[in-house]
Amino acid sequence: MHNRFIANHLPTGEFVVIGVSGGPDSLCLLHLARQIPNLDIIVAHFDHQLRPEANQEAEFVRRVAEQMKLPFVTESADVRGYAEEHKLSLEESARTLRYRFLFAQARAHRASVVAVGHTADDQVETILMHFLRGAGLAGLKGMAGRTSLTEFDREIPLVRPILHLWRHETEAYCREHNLQPVHDPSNTDETYFRNRLRHSLIPELEKYNLRFKNTLLRTAEALAGDYETLTDAVDSVWPKVVLKADADYVAFRSSVMEEIPRGLRRNIFRRAMESLRPNMRNLDFNTLERASNFVEARTRTLMPDLVPRQVDLTDGLYLYREGDAIYLAALEADLPSAHWPLMEGVYDLQINGQVNLNENFFLSAFEVDVETARQFAHENGDSFVAWLDADLTGDRFTVRTRRAGDVFSPLGMNRQTVKLREFFINVKLPRRARAGWPLVCAGEQIVWVPGFRLAHPFRVTEKTKRVLKLILQPS
Repeated sequence: MHNRFIANHLPTGEFVVIGVSGGPDSLCLLHLARQIPNLDIIVAHFDHQLRPEANQEAEFVRRVAEQMKLPFVTESADVRGYAEEHKLSLEESARTLRYRFLFAQARAHRASVVAVGHTADDQVETILMHFLRGAGLAGLKGMAGRTSLTEFDREIPLVRPILHLWRHETEAYCREHNLQPVHDPSNTDETYFRNRLRHSLIPELEKYNLRFKNTLLRTAEALAGDYETLTDAVDSVWPKVVLKADADYVAFRSSVMEEIPRGLRRNIFRRAMESLRPNMRNLDFNTLERASNFVEARTRTLMPDLVPRQVDLTDGLYLYREGDAIYLAALEADLPSAHWPLMEGVYDLQINGQVNLNENFFLSAFEVDVETARQFAHENGDSFVAWLDADLTGDRFTVRTRRAGDVFSPLGMNRQTVKLREFFINVKLPRRARAGWPLVCAGEQIVWVPGFRLAHPFRVTEKTKRVLKLILQPS
């Protein structure tokens, strides 16, 4: 029965890399896999350099591979040093370097899968670890028999063929087949979180329910089914809620996100965060809840303009609100600005001429019929078109970006001035766009802020005799 189950995870006629530590679990897996016809196996052993006897274990696995007439590959790395350098726990550092090695070998040998010897006991411990750290369905469903670890390889899957076996079964199998596994003494060291669960917490919980581990596995199986349903729901709503997804950010439609149930919204954020940080593990409920609360913040207050536009989350990720967009972004992200007419430097704009502000936008100016202009100037609904009194502005403009102390007299304010900085805030121009936003000036006076407002003193009136029309448009 075990061989049939394992054969379902290991494709015959192809290469498979099996991670073998030398312990009973991985040795049991290797021995069972060896019995599957037409399966080409590569035995891979990773030395974590954490214990003096590590070299002996590598030599033991090499001898086992020789006895089974299987190719053997090994590698070692300073797990402790890597953990200190990257501020990781020893467990996380060991996992990263071990899987990096296994998948590198799989690519080198053109293997179709990487197989490891996780058991049902490992599953119980993993679920408990996730529960105590505050995981949602994604963590409480436990490990899958087949999964993709995209942070290591996007094409080669990881399989766990003996996830249905308990540790005592793998040990009994080794005794029955005269296999003599090595035993890692660090497995009894309770400074490690997993070992404390294994040797202290689980035995205590079994005092309340003798079949605690079986019960937890059944619960995880049920949650795995619920998680599949939830994943389908995320798949369905993702195209509606995501404006754009890039390597460094995911942009959401705020209005759509606000309408989505909180549970679904949290899982949309989970998917987005994992896409930006494939190496991120143990994403907890509190982080996802803070992200969900950020979406709802404007709908829960009578003063939405006072709601913070940004909140830091975890692992260098933050949320940033901009109009109807909410960006989940990495700190190193260069958020998109191609849809803005941002510029650098200073340009001269003459009548019947134009200037290119950037590769996507240009600004042009020309004189128009005064009677026609009066009509359109009063009906103008396009904030990227301006009608100006030419006798007041002159025939030459300077196009520049903001300067310290700039003031502006917006149309309708009857020559009252406001600080340009405050004007940008009031019209909700995103902070990151303000430094490069174009300003059309006559001399030292700002006559037009394209996209927002004309300056009141330069408007077209009944006394106007010459009219200039300015247009800012895409290239």
